[in-house]
Formats: sequence, C-alpha cells, structure tokens
Amino acid sequence: MYQNKQLIILAAGHGTRLYPLTLTMPKLLLSVNQKPAIYNMIIPMIHDGLRDITIVVNEENKNIIKSFLDKSFENLKMRINYIIQRKFEGPGKALELVKNKIKKETILLLGDTLCELPSDYSKSFIATCKIDKKNQSSYCMVEGNKNKEIINIYDKPKEKVNTNDAVIGLYFFKNYELLKEVLNIKIDKIHNEYQLSSYFNLYMQKEKMYILNTPSWNDIGTLENYRKVTQNNFNSRCFNSLYLNDLSILYKTSSYEKITSEIDWYKEIVGTDFYEIVPKFYETKFHNEYGVEFYDYLTLSEYFTFYPLLDFNKKYIFSEILKRLMNIYNRTKKTSLLFNQYTEEMLIKKTRYRINKWEEKELVNSEYVYINGIKYHGLNYCLNNLNDKIEKICHNSVNYVSIIHGDPSFANILFSPRSMNYKLIDPRGNYIIDTIYGDYRYDLAKLRHCYHGRYDEITNNLFNVKKDKNKIKLDFMRNNDYLLMDQIMEESGINIGEVELIEGLLFISMIPLHSDYPLRQLAFFATGIMILNNQLEK
Repeated sequence: MYQNKQLIILAAGHGTRLYPLTLTMPKLLLSVNQKPAIYNMIIPMIHDGLRDITIVVNEENKNIIKSFLDKSFENLKMRINYIIQRKFEGPGKALELVKNKIKKETILLLGDTLCELPSDYSKSFIATCKIDKKNQSSYCMVEGNKNKEIINIYDKPKEKVNTNDAVIGLYFFKNYELLKEVLNIKIDKIHNEYQLSSYFNLYMQKEKMYILNTPSWNDIGTLENYRKVTQNNFNSRCFNSLYLNDLSILYKTSSYEKITSEIDWYKEIVGTDFYEIVPKFYETKFHNEYGVEFYDYLTLSEYFTFYPLLDFNKKYIFSEILKRLMNIYNRTKKTSLLFNQYTEEMLIKKTRYRINKWEEKELVNSEYVYINGIKYHGLNYCLNNLNDKIEKICHNSVNYVSIIHGDPSFANILFSPRSMNYKLIDPRGNYIIDTIYGDYRYDLAKLRHCYHGRYDEITNNLFNVKKDKNKIKLDFMRNNDYLLMDQIMEESGINIGEVELIEGLLFISMIPLHSDYPLRQLAFFATGIMILNNQLEK
C-alpha cells in the first residue's frame, strides 16, 4: 500500500508543553505501548512497503532520532532524510522546508499524533476525530458537506463553528505536484505562526480534500495528554487488560485461568529472595484481578529492541540481571523428583499438545522446511531425534529446581538505568502444578528466547515473513548480536546447549497463543525449527 508513497514527519518542536520529559528525549520517542511513540505509526507503514521518510527536526534532536531509526531499520533499504528547522515559526514553515523532497504521493504526520491508520488512499484527505464542541478553540476544525468534501477550515476558532471534526495531525496529498506548487506560495501568519491550514486552503482551490474520520486518536503533545495516553495503553495479550489508577497501582484483569496462579505466586514468595525484585502486590476482592505497585521504568524489551545501546552497556545490563537471578536460583534450590515429571510434561507433552492446535498442519508435518533458502528437517523429525536429549534434560531437572519467575522475558523486566534497579512482573506461577518452583533452566530459556530467538522483535513486528507451502522467508529489520549475552551465560556456568533446546521448544509451544497474528506464528515456527535443527547438529 505504501510502496509508492512518502512520509513526512514534522518533529522540529522542542516539546516545551511536555517538560521535563522532553528535556532529554524528543516527544516522538517517548514511550507509548512499550515502544517509542512514533514507532506505533511507522512500523505498520514499513510493513506495508514504506521506504521513503523525511523528518523535519531541530538541531538538538536530530542525532538522537537518527540513531534510533538507523539502528531499528538497518537491514532495510530505507531512505530517511533529515531536514533541520533552525527557526521555529510554525508547522507551515516546517512543511515548506521539505518541498524539494516531495516526489510522490505524500502522507504528512505530526510527530505527536497517534491514531489508527487509514486503509484508503484513493483521494486527498485530512484525518479528523469527533470532539466536544466546547473544545473547538483548542483545535483546527474542518467542516465538510454530505460527501465529506471539506468546505471550510477553522484554525482554533474563537467563535463556535458548525462542526465537531477536529484535525488530528495526519494528512494525505494525492496530487504531490500540486502540493509542491502551493508550498512555493507565500502565506501569512495565523496566531503568530505559519499554519498548515493556509496551505490546505491553497491546495483545495485546485483539488478537493476530504474528511477522514478516525475512530481512535491519541495526542501526546502535552504532559496532561501524555499521562492519559500512557495510563490507558499497555501491551497485553488479548485475554488480559491493564489499568493504572491515580495511586500508581497497576491492575491486571484476565479471563485466562492462570491469573489465579499468578496471584498465588505473589503471596507465596513473601519472605523469599524473589520478593525483593518484584513490585508490591495488592490483592482485590475479585478472583480474576490483582494489582501491583507501578514503576515508571521502561522494560528491557524496550531498551534492547529500540534503543541504540552500546555493546558495553548491553553486556553490563544483562550481566547484572542474570547475576541477580542466578543468586536467587542458587539460594532457593530444593530437591524433588516430581519436577523431573513436571519438566517432561512442560517440554514434551505440552509442546506436542499445543502444536497440534495450530491450523498449519501441512507445515507442521512437512519432512523438510526451507527457511531463507536453507533446507531444515521438519518438526516431527526434530522432536523424534532430539527426544533423548530432551529426556536427559527432564531426568536432570531435579538438580535445577528452585523458585522461578516462569516468564522472565525482557517485556516482563522493568529496569532503571539510573539505579540499576530491576523489577519482574507477570509471573507464571505454574509449572504443571500451581507452584513457585520449577527448573530454572526454563527461566534462562525465556531470557535467551528474547536476545537470541528475537522474541521481542517478533512481537513488536520488526520482521517480515512470507510462506509458500513448506518454504518460509523470514527477515528482520535490524541485526542481532546475541553472542554478547551467550558469552555472559557461559561465564556464569550455564549450559547453553540445554537452554537452547528448551528455547526451541518454547517457540513451538507458544504458536497457538498468538492465533490473533498468523504472521507472528510463522515467525515463531521458523525460529523454532532453526533452533531445533541447530541442536540436531550438536
């Protein structure tokens, strides 16, 4: 859809209405949905073919924005231009600066706008959202006729106007030559700045623009609005919901039966070593809900997936959390032969049960799978021929039983780089039976499936995948340097081979849990097959 379009992002403002947040970070990189805000908009476009982006920046924020985008999309043939606006005179002047870069149908986006992307680019439009008419003076308002053709634009009107369609900061110009033409026309200031509405009016003198109503819109342009957006936007599975109240307690409600196991886990770890690295727990009167103290930290997933961290810092951050977890595992060890049986059910029975629920039966039963042109043994061959290795891991499980978290993926580890403080959220609380114990190699495999298996890149859609029968092409938008963390694992005395085998089984077993995103399931399958084949070779 976006192959023949270009995106212009206006991000030159200093975000003064968001101080103190934007004193150190541009507003389009502030965290929303556990990722930098602008990624919520551009990743879907990039998935659909966008490769041409121009960003208007200021002298202070150019380098940090460039470092984020260059790292995230280094494997794509992206053309990203940066235009510096040295004197801020309004968004109209910012748009004028890019006129020489306009060479195809143009999408214009303000850097603090988050909304649902349209599916129809057949005609020029201004995206709007319905607001209460008493707030008209705070917005640019547009009025349309019965065919949604725009007939009037009112820039922050002082008097009441006959519309409740507020402009949200997303625009599309089908006739890009006309757009370039009007950008050469001198306009007057409105409200002491050059406004986009002046250019829209000039554009509409020769070509119609239409109102495109969007069902959802988030404006993060002020501290108040940013708080509202982040308070109600948390990544979670389709069966979970999260809500942050005014007392900084994050409540989780779930229709998934395992939430009772999570509640029991929080209760049972009181007084143990794990209690020190989890948020304070709040029990509620509902059986499917609990609360935890909210920490305004980013997750390791966000830091490792999006931030352009130096290798030195990646190693230090990862080594610290691994050291803390290993200390807990070693101090809380227990002996129970029952866990040999539980581990067998987790790794063998659960994996086979879950993969049988996936609809891609032909792919699951293929003798060979071709991934990126390389021939791999199919899943059944892998499971059958790795059975002795898996049985050995299960048999030795008695030596690795300790209190575990159950799901210490990077998305569940909150991290403060200022204090080097870590907090783990969303425990599993179940290891076949409801228990705080389990084989801690399972926890280690959850860590490795993030940095080696690229779980967070897959869940954040930083990949492309295609399938043709038993042939899969899987590409990632950035490079991976997992050997850094593997080295730390090995220096800690961890058997990478055992952890990798569990990791491969994890990718296969999680496939049916992501039925709402079939492409993600394919990526998990391909990743699991490559990992299991690597274990075959070893």
